[in-house]
Amino acid sequence: MNYVLLACRMAIGLTFLVSLASKLRGRESWLRFADATARLLPSRTVTTRATQRHRTLAAAVAAAEGAVVVLLVVPVTASAGFTVALAALGAFSLVIHHAIRRGLAVPCHCFGGRKLPVGPADLARNALLGLIALTGLALTLLVPVRGPAELAGAAVAALAALLVTVLVVLTGEIADLFGLTRESR
Repeated sequence: MNYVLLACRMAIGLTFLVSLASKLRGRESWLRFADATARLLPSRTVTTRATQRHRTLAAAVAAAEGAVVVLLVVPVTASAGFTVALAALGAFSLVIHHAIRRGLAVPCHCFGGRKLPVGPADLARNALLGLIALTGLALTLLVPVRGPAELAGAAVAALAALLVTVLVVLTGEIADLFGLTRESR
């Protein structure tokens, strides 16, 4: 068993699961996320139709996050899970980058009720996750699976994935602690 691949699957899967769960934990959480999605996307007009598009996009984000989790659970579909994760992270990064360039101070609600606006720390977080997903994808394609995982190796992989997930989920707060976040406007 390739324990680096297992850790990559777990880290990306757990991160996307926490993100999805934070959006779906209640009506308020979902509405905050959908509102943040609408505010982060460039839009010249606020109409009922535009609002519906933003809600549909928010639902598509949640569906993509769920797909990543499900695909990474099954070893045979892990490469598809990493691919969907990379596409989602690329799209998230693009939206965050454009929001920063436009001077928007909107929290993304990626992991719940965070009040900090999106910023460079979110791009760094997505780059780290992208590197983990890319590593996982490369390993799924290039390294043959060699039997079942041993308990000790799987436990170390799980602990590493849990540590990465906690650090990723708290990226904004860690950046704020060190004074690396943009001021809310």
